[in-house]
Amino acid sequence: MDHRERFLQLKEFLKPYQKIWQNEIMLQYPDPIKDYNPEWILELNRFKSKEEIISLEKKDVWGLLKNPQLLDFYTKIRELCEVPLLDEFPKIPEDRFTWLFMIPKKQHEIKRLAPHIDSLYRSHGIKEVVDIGGGIGLLAQTLNNYYGHRVSSIDMNGDFQSTGKKRHEKNAKDSANMVVYRHLRAEAEGAFRDLLGEKVMPVGLHTCGRLALDIIRVGAQKRVPVMVNFGCCYHTLDESDGLQNISDFAQKNEPLRMNKFALTLSCRAHRKMDEKDYDLKLKVKLYRYAFHILIHDYYGITRMVTLGNSHPSLYNKSFAEYALEQLERISLNPRHTFQEFNEFFNNIKLQGLLNKMMTAGLIRNALGRPLELYLLLDRAIYLEEQGYRVRLQEFFNEEISPRNLGLTAEIIS
Repeated sequence: MDHRERFLQLKEFLKPYQKIWQNEIMLQYPDPIKDYNPEWILELNRFKSKEEIISLEKKDVWGLLKNPQLLDFYTKIRELCEVPLLDEFPKIPEDRFTWLFMIPKKQHEIKRLAPHIDSLYRSHGIKEVVDIGGGIGLLAQTLNNYYGHRVSSIDMNGDFQSTGKKRHEKNAKDSANMVVYRHLRAEAEGAFRDLLGEKVMPVGLHTCGRLALDIIRVGAQKRVPVMVNFGCCYHTLDESDGLQNISDFAQKNEPLRMNKFALTLSCRAHRKMDEKDYDLKLKVKLYRYAFHILIHDYYGITRMVTLGNSHPSLYNKSFAEYALEQLERISLNPRHTFQEFNEFFNNIKLQGLLNKMMTAGLIRNALGRPLELYLLLDRAIYLEEQGYRVRLQEFFNEEISPRNLGLTAEIIS
């Protein structure tokens, strides 16, 4: 894949929809769908069954859509977001300790990632892997136990490291070569810089926010021979210089700038929903949108109000019960009776608007993957500018591990 060409294609595709991906639908009220093609809303509004809407959420639209322009929109996204799959490698050798206290998602990631790292370790003559943001060190222990590699696991959470050490003591294969746990904060100017250098491979699996960028930049500065990196939590980035469009190529080609709403959209989950997921998500969205309209119209609050997480059981209750709890959270006295809250929510006009907002959400959500890929392609191009050969690949099954795109960068000698 030509990273520069794909980057430009994505930029040109995303640019016309900027008002959609830069704006949260709810905050566009009282005209929340003004930037959406009304024919597309009408087309998507005709789907009512859970199965059809779940397919639309997953962008599995072929055989469902009739509108040629809307179908072309989804087809273009599929084409632009297609990336090579990770190569197949021999499976990890296993014993009864391999997946001890490890959730299926982490098992899947390590089964796919560890053999890839082992191949790079041997081909580049690596002496040590530095697993940055390694948590309790599950990946580090696997590399150490089953391939005999020297590994350091870095994390700023001391409790995680303490748990990891205890686990490793139980399943270590070689007491003379165990994972070295290093309790430090991995930042660009932090102590982890001194751990990188010749014959060292930094690995960052789901490194949040700017940490992925710090690993990429410091790794390139220290001329590490190879690195493997996965971005995550893009919503913690901001619009300041140096966190987006880090490549010279991007900066010279009228780059896109993502605000917090676009960055949040870029890291939305891609996993397949079942009917239970759908029911809860639908109720959460409907209640949240309705509550925003309520406080906009009757309390004069037009900004985004952070409500925090509510227990799923709340969404099995009436809108009145939901609204009363949320008003209490934000310290507002209710101005409606219990019955009036429910009458507000059940109003036919409001329900029609909410339905259109939910439909618009299908269109907006479809832009999440292109935005994520835009960010990762920029990082790949930056590494190429620093003298690395870079592969952007799909490492994991998206339904098991939604953040499944990773970068492998090998120095060109």
